[in-house]
Amino acid sequence: MLENLLINLKDVQEKEMSWLIPQRIPKGQIIVLAGDGGAGKTSVWCSLAAAVSAGKQVFFDETPKEFFEAIPQKVLFFSSEDSLEFTLKSRLRKCGANFENIFSVNLKNERFSEIKFNSALLRELVAEVQPALVIFDPLQGFVPSDMQMGQRNAMRSCLSPLISLGEEFGVTSLIVVHTNKKLGVFGRNRIADSADIWDICRSALIVGNVPGSNERYLSQEKSNYGELSQTVVFNITENGAEFVGFSDKKDADYVGMRDYERRQAPQRADAEQFILNFLNNGKKPTAELDEAAESAGISRSSLSRAKTELRKRKKLAVKAEGFGQNKVFYSYLLNSSLREVFGE
Repeated sequence: MLENLLINLKDVQEKEMSWLIPQRIPKGQIIVLAGDGGAGKTSVWCSLAAAVSAGKQVFFDETPKEFFEAIPQKVLFFSSEDSLEFTLKSRLRKCGANFENIFSVNLKNERFSEIKFNSALLRELVAEVQPALVIFDPLQGFVPSDMQMGQRNAMRSCLSPLISLGEEFGVTSLIVVHTNKKLGVFGRNRIADSADIWDICRSALIVGNVPGSNERYLSQEKSNYGELSQTVVFNITENGAEFVGFSDKKDADYVGMRDYERRQAPQRADAEQFILNFLNNGKKPTAELDEAAESAGISRSSLSRAKTELRKRKKLAVKAEGFGQNKVFYSYLLNSSLREVFGE
């Protein structure tokens, strides 16, 4: 009875890990793509799906272009949040997808609700399509309704069938999850709902906004088959995600920058209101404004950030009067004309 159960390791053939995307997405494994709402998760997976379907290079693949080789492969995706007709087909088309290689199940289909990580229907669909990549967006849409995600080992049990699918069909499973926005947490602790998700995945990627910029970042926070890759900085354009450059910063660094801005926001808001009130009756020497702000307990850094923000919003301006040693810089609000402010 036991001879079909036990395996002697002398009969096991060692294999090298193969990659869907070198160093970031191993073939046949479970991958997590996490991020806040609006951070760019859908743009990332649409760019990935399009590239795999068309045999093109995705924006975060570091392979030198002259050495890049790929054949078009099939992609199967399930989205419980976005419609195929109004959102996803357009996004995938703009990313250059080969639609002959992309398959899905319409959210309107009555059997869509049957598609769960541990369902027989999922296995049937994978067996039918034979995709290189299957995408689930978001995680919550494909967890059985009677399962408690926070219960220890619950998600591991639920996701284990994806491991079997990977071994049997060579399919990579990409699961999109939401991150939490708690102050001071990053990496593993940013993954919402269950620690089991982090434990069972072989690579974890986090998407986020670069503070103070329109750019986004894609940071690899876990890799079971090598060192962590450099963070990719990208923009979201009409044609999907577009590579900008690499960064040594990780999610912890960007979260720290974001949290710092959050902590500074109230002080900056107070400084802005002070400036608006102080200049409400007309122009004042900038030095006088600075002295009054310091006397009111506003720090120089908060005052500087407030001035920058008001200038960006075209509410504050500075102009010099006089020449040489008699030159004086005045600050004024832009809701007044130059004639009203300077008598011009």
